[in-house]
Amino acid sequence: MFLDVAQAFDEVWHEGLLQKLQAALPLSYCQLLQSYLVDRQFPVQSGTAVSPRNPIEAGVPQGSVLGPILYVLYTTDIPVSPAVSNLIFADDTALLSTSSDLTTATKRVQAHL
Repeated sequence: MFLDVAQAFDEVWHEGLLQKLQAALPLSYCQLLQSYLVDRQFPVQSGTAVSPRNPIEAGVPQGSVLGPILYVLYTTDIPVSPAVSNLIFADDTALLSTSSDLTTATKRVQAHL
């Protein structure tokens, strides 16, 4: 089973990510990453017209080295099971189960989902 999370990088909940980081990293690293994520803003430009700045309330910056790393850290607690292997790279996930019986392997992956 291959999973593709639509707009995965845009949907990362900042507060949840920061809580997970606080559980795994020293305080100074968490503070640095928090300053990287919060209080970000963006304008919209169409021709010569520019909108007021709007807050970015979720997501990790894309096109950066930290974006995929932060997403992986955000999803590290994805459920696991002994009968199914989770293969994850950034927002791409493959769930694998092997069996000599196709129905058994399929049922394992469906139960895991």
